[in-house]
Amino acid sequence: MERRHTGKKVLAIVLLLGAAFWAGMYLGRQPPEEIQKQFQELSQEVVDQTVGLVESDLLVQKKVLQATSGFLSGKSQILNDNTDEAIAELEKTLDYLEEAIKISPGGDTSDALLDTMANIGDLRRSLADGQAVSLDTWEEAQEKLEALLSQS
Repeated sequence: MERRHTGKKVLAIVLLLGAAFWAGMYLGRQPPEEIQKQFQELSQEVVDQTVGLVESDLLVQKKVLQATSGFLSGKSQILNDNTDEAIAELEKTLDYLEEAIKISPGGDTSDALLDTMANIGDLRRSLADGQAVSLDTWEEAQEKLEALLSQS
């Protein structure tokens, strides 16, 4: 068993040395200006991608914050017996969450957004059907929104 791991280690070292040798030969044949240009292009690409990810995360967080605000407004409207206004606020909440999903499709955040949207959508449908919604249901949806804020 030990020999198998030793063989893999030796193979990995040989491959690493081969790759380093090939990279050295390649770079040795390139003019220094070309290497510097390629390095600058690669560096700029990494910076652009990093900035893009940060901006995307901030936009998602902004949309989730707007959704949370709308949700709390809807909750307030229910407490004041304004069901129609509460439904309208929940629809805005769902719109903001949908925008957040469009900004950041895929991944854990997207799954959490979809789960929260389903929860709030059920709540909105219940209100639209004239059903009473328990305070616990509102609290559960609010906790999911707050979790999204801390996640994004």
